Amino acid sequence: MNKRIITLLITLALALIVPITVFAEKADYVVDKGNLLSSSEEEELTKKLEALSEKYEFDIVALTVDDLEGKTPMEYADDYYDYNGYRNDGCLLLISTDRDSWISTRGYGITAITDYGIEVLEQEAIRNYFGHDDWVGGFNKYANMIEEYLVQAKSGLPYDTNNTYTTANGYTYDFGSDYETASSKENEKTDSFIISLIVAAVIAAIITLMVKSNYKPVRFRANAADYLVDGSLNVTQQYDRFLFSNVSKTKIESSSSSGGGSSTHTSSSGSTHGGGGGKF
Repeated sequence: MNKRIITLLITLALALIVPITVFAEKADYVVDKGNLLSSSEEEELTKKLEALSEKYEFDIVALTVDDLEGKTPMEYADDYYDYNGYRNDGCLLLISTDRDSWISTRGYGITAITDYGIEVLEQEAIRNYFGHDDWVGGFNKYANMIEEYLVQAKSGLPYDTNNTYTTANGYTYDFGSDYETASSKENEKTDSFIISLIVAAVIAAIITLMVKSNYKPVRFRANAADYLVDGSLNVTQQYDRFLFSNVSKTKIESSSSSGGGSSTHTSSSGSTHGGGGGKF
């Protein structure tokens, strides 16, 4: 048999025997187009997001950009998630150098990360960290909170208006409220009360001085008629005027325990997304 034929047959046999492994291109969990992270920060954050994504089978993505390419933050975030090989279940946090943010959720992310949860994320991660240019701190906070949200959602009761989120220092968020610690709220109330007292005292003093300066003594008269000008009082009719009423009200408590849930929209790919964001 011709040596070439023998060589060809051996090659074909080896091709059938030796397993061929196909490596799928792995999606990037950290994409720093805006150059907000150092190389070491990007590497550490990638390891963290990759580990969490694999653990929960839920992609957690961090994206920075310096150009939205004519899209809104929502459109850019949704499209980037849809067209770059991520799981059907996941979320993406977009941060632009123009200080825009958007959290895009998809699949189970819509369930686990409600509108309420996004409000809390915006304050805890975006305003508290990104608002002070702490990029790596903000993304780490984002990753930690998403893990908390996933764990909580697995219990069947995601963080929402009927299951509020409490921070490590004991502050509980009310839906849509601005973040303040309990102590800062009490201090603000005390300061407002003191200022109000001072302002009221100053106004009262001014009015008292004005009245006193224009006051002229009047001799007391025993008879009320002495204060009337003759012929000035002429009663032509009389009537009864209703002045007061007593109304009893009873508050009816709502038995509904449903939360706020997630508002959704459709991206350019036809996928359903939740999300929220704004300027920081």
